[in-house]
Amino acid sequence: MKKPSQEFLECIHQLLDNFWIVRKDNPESFYEIKKNEVALRDYFKDYFRFKLVLGADFAKLEKFQITPQAANGISDFRETKDYVMFYCVLAFLDGKTSKQFTLSDVCQAVVSYYPRSGADYSLVDFFPTLTWKGNDGYRNRLSLVRALKETVRRCLIEVVDKNIEDFQDKETGDALLRSTGLVKYFMRNINFGLETQMTLHDVVLLQEMQERELGIERKHVLYRKLFLEPALYKHEVPQADFEYLQQYGRYLNEHAETYYEMNLDVYDASAFLVRDSVGTFRKFFPASNSEANLVIQFASLLRLRIIDNDDALAEQKDGTVVLTSTDMDMMCRHLVGEHSHTWTSGLKGMSITEIKNSIVNTLMDWKLADVTQDSEIKLYDVIGRFFEKSKEESSKGA
Repeated sequence: MKKPSQEFLECIHQLLDNFWIVRKDNPESFYEIKKNEVALRDYFKDYFRFKLVLGADFAKLEKFQITPQAANGISDFRETKDYVMFYCVLAFLDGKTSKQFTLSDVCQAVVSYYPRSGADYSLVDFFPTLTWKGNDGYRNRLSLVRALKETVRRCLIEVVDKNIEDFQDKETGDALLRSTGLVKYFMRNINFGLETQMTLHDVVLLQEMQERELGIERKHVLYRKLFLEPALYKHEVPQADFEYLQQYGRYLNEHAETYYEMNLDVYDASAFLVRDSVGTFRKFFPASNSEANLVIQFASLLRLRIIDNDDALAEQKDGTVVLTSTDMDMMCRHLVGEHSHTWTSGLKGMSITEIKNSIVNTLMDWKLADVTQDSEIKLYDVIGRFFEKSKEESSKGA
């Protein structure tokens, strides 16, 4: 397989790794994508069945992941209300006739759009009448500020004068804002309505039906899962798809090497892409931060206990290990005793519960674990790939 130019590869990586490329913020990448538009459209259509949308001020790859991921949520949002506020702001922006407006204009619009008693919403009981005053008002203001900051980060609005954060401390805080006009391109086009009360499962099924109508095949499903998710597990796809990957994975591996300098590892129950060194694109695990180091220490301890035939940590037939909350607490206490002298001050100040939550959240973000119906932690076999180097190994690699 002939390797494309570095410029073309950079366009692919930028489109996969970013929600969109806005011309004002990243003109070099935008014009490079525009120059390679035809080839990029063909590439993403052939391998992913993704649509490239190119406007006068932005470039966007309309990506759809087969399996909804918790890590795809907005990291700065703290509660469901933040998402409701965010979409109320989107509705306000979509109906704007003039580009400039004030934060108080947003407040009025959000109150009118916000779900309330008597409206036809499945979650109506969770949304009392919206106020900006008192203790409830303070929490609502915090939620709206988080939503507005996200619209700034997504390049949907710009702050012209004063600060959005001023609204957190006092309800009279105001700011002058400006719409970029990109809101009408923010949402993906779908051919079904969301007005009826639908679960996430319903939406996924309807989306998959739409994708099949667009000609999505086994190859596209596998590419999407491997290149957009941390790992692919046998139970997530039809058996024939995983068998296909085991038999013909070398072709996908060749593609991964050529376009991404990565390799495909396929095991009995899982498959994932790996890279010898961290590149300039994409997020990798483990990263060089305290949370990732903590998980590596946890994975190393787990590995040692399995090797020592700890009955409480016996592997299941599918290679997974299930831990109770008590098991997790015991392991976290062990980590504190053995490794806390190497931790950052932030980690050292955490309680056992906070350490456990940090480990579980990181594992979940990277699809290394899942929570069972009994609130136990199911660890996938991929975690066995990670372990902390000994001092001797570290000195050899230095």
